[in-house]
Amino acid sequence: MLKRLPVPALLALTLAAFLIASAFAQQPVASFFYDEKGNVVRQERDTNNDGKMDRWTHYDRQGQIERIEQDSNFDGKIDAMVYYENGKPRRQEIASKNDGQFDTWIFLDASGEIERKGQDPNRTGKPTQWVYYKNGQPVRSEEDTKGRGVTNRTVQFRDGKVSRVDEDTNSDGKPDSYSFYEDGQLVRKELDRKFSGKIDLWGYYRDGRLVKQEEDMRGDGRVGRIVYFNGDEVIRREEDGAGRGRMDMVESFYQGRLEKRLRDSKASGKWDLIFFFKDNELIREERDSDGDGFFDMRFWYENGKVARQEADTNKDRRVDVWVRFENGEMVEQLEDQNFTGKVSARYTFKGGQVSGQEQLANIDPPSVPTPFGSVEAELRTMLGSDSVMASAVGQSRKQAVLSAASEVK
Repeated sequence: MLKRLPVPALLALTLAAFLIASAFAQQPVASFFYDEKGNVVRQERDTNNDGKMDRWTHYDRQGQIERIEQDSNFDGKIDAMVYYENGKPRRQEIASKNDGQFDTWIFLDASGEIERKGQDPNRTGKPTQWVYYKNGQPVRSEEDTKGRGVTNRTVQFRDGKVSRVDEDTNSDGKPDSYSFYEDGQLVRKELDRKFSGKIDLWGYYRDGRLVKQEEDMRGDGRVGRIVYFNGDEVIRREEDGAGRGRMDMVESFYQGRLEKRLRDSKASGKWDLIFFFKDNELIREERDSDGDGFFDMRFWYENGKVARQEADTNKDRRVDVWVRFENGEMVEQLEDQNFTGKVSARYTFKGGQVSGQEQLANIDPPSVPTPFGSVEAELRTMLGSDSVMASAVGQSRKQAVLSAASEVK
């Protein structure tokens, strides 16, 4: 005789049966296909229960997986394929744009570690970029950026980060651009701009930004121009205009505008001429006319023409000659012939010739002149005004520039 279960027990059994049925209902639908010997050759699965198969597993005659095809975004197109050898995955093909066109190829070693990866960023239908791996990290990549079937960009990695990039920008089969990285950050770039096989431009970077640029202007392998940057602005420029292997011009900039230009005008190794600018226009010039390391002449400019001049004729660093110009022509010269700081003689000029002269009773000069300074002090001011440069170049480079100034002592 059957024993009737109490209502709570019956409800519990009914609920359990419903849960079991529901669990089975949520499982992905799978279909299996067999060969004439009863071996599974293919499995199809509907992984999201939308009534459409989206994963196909193919088996070889030994029952090992041979290939898996996947429609990962359920749009009816296969976008990933995995190929197996001896039951282990060895190659993957991926359509990363979810359009059914494969653009990524991944090759694995026997242990399942990635060996190399090919990518087709330009949608050519074949890999134009290959990345090679060791112990799961990239060590090198080769890229055909122009789609010509020839590698023109090679990247080397260290500890998984970019360490060097070589590029062939003119497609002649030889690299002409070299970029060097530290901890993934660009620190130096070298260019062969003339495609001659010789580097003629060097760029130095800090925090990914250009801080110094060196240039070989004559193709002799020597640096003939150096430019320093702070952000996007030039702060100083040095140049070997005479090609003697030493800098003979230094320019400093303020807020991107030329401020000073110091020159070795005689290419003698001695700095002797400095120009001052405002809004990129020349306003003053100072000269060391006798090469003793101290300036002894000053010129002021207005609208590109000399307006007045001061000079030290007895090497005491004080002004003792004042000259006035009109329209670029000398019209008056005052002299402190006794070197007392007072004007004792006056000369007038017309057409470049003396038109008059007179002795004066030690009157005050037309202006209170600033004593003349040393060339080296001006050079040190220009070099020391930029802490960014000092950090980027180092003291050795700074000392090399200063060595020219030491000769004028």
